[in-house]
Amino acid sequence: MYGILEFFKRNYFSLLFAALEFFSLYFVFRDNYYHQAGYFNSSDAVAGSVYKAYNGITGYFGLAGANEELAAENARLHTELLHADKGSAPPAPGFPAHGGNTYNRYFDYTPAEVLDNSTARPDNFMTLDVGNEDGVREGMGVVSPAGIVGIVVNTSAHFSVVMSILNKNCKVSAMLKKSGAFGTLNWKPGETDIHHALLLQIPMSEQLKPGDTIVTSGYSTIFPKDIMVGVLESYKPVPEQYFYTINVKLSVKFKSIRYVYVIKNLRKEEKTSLEQNTYKEEE
Repeated sequence: MYGILEFFKRNYFSLLFAALEFFSLYFVFRDNYYHQAGYFNSSDAVAGSVYKAYNGITGYFGLAGANEELAAENARLHTELLHADKGSAPPAPGFPAHGGNTYNRYFDYTPAEVLDNSTARPDNFMTLDVGNEDGVREGMGVVSPAGIVGIVVNTSAHFSVVMSILNKNCKVSAMLKKSGAFGTLNWKPGETDIHHALLLQIPMSEQLKPGDTIVTSGYSTIFPKDIMVGVLESYKPVPEQYFYTINVKLSVKFKSIRYVYVIKNLRKEEKTSLEQNTYKEEE
């Protein structure tokens, strides 16, 4: 009992202050709804911030699965549109409409994720998470919604290696969209600029201006016509050759590319066989 009295004696002023503070707050909150609301709103805001942060984190980790589903659905819808009759709805963003071009209808799209990607070498490659078991074969084109990416050069059961257009050995037939004048797209030899490539052998009769759109020509069996390549940034004449060399700003951002589509030409063998037989007959 003596100890308790001594405690109150030593802490008299502190205990009195705490008691007065308690009763002051009690009367404030009892009679003032503004302060009640302020208190509860503040506590709810703190809790809400915590839940928002938590949901943001869990949502971020769920994006991978969502992106894969969207990629698969996009590929399915685009393949259906390419096989559809004239007058169908426009294709998914980034892909060409066939618009009466029957040849463009015979392509299938397989979604894939980029597992590895080099950009700092003279010859750059990337690895995809699809392979032979997914129908992927050497020589197939690879695109993203932003434009062309490269060509498959090797496959295993579950993976494939792509020679990206940031590779001096990758050559793609491309053209000026406004006129159809075509040439060969090739990455600048010896360069490490991942944002530009050269379009070679464009006739000097062409009227060029910065901003002109460059797309695939469709003359090979690898890419359909009108896949986005980039835009004309500058050009210069090639002495004594009557051609322009165009500096193309590529549409694909290779540093951040994550999801792509592998293109299968359903009539590649028929076209190739016919052309080879014709050439033999001419010889």
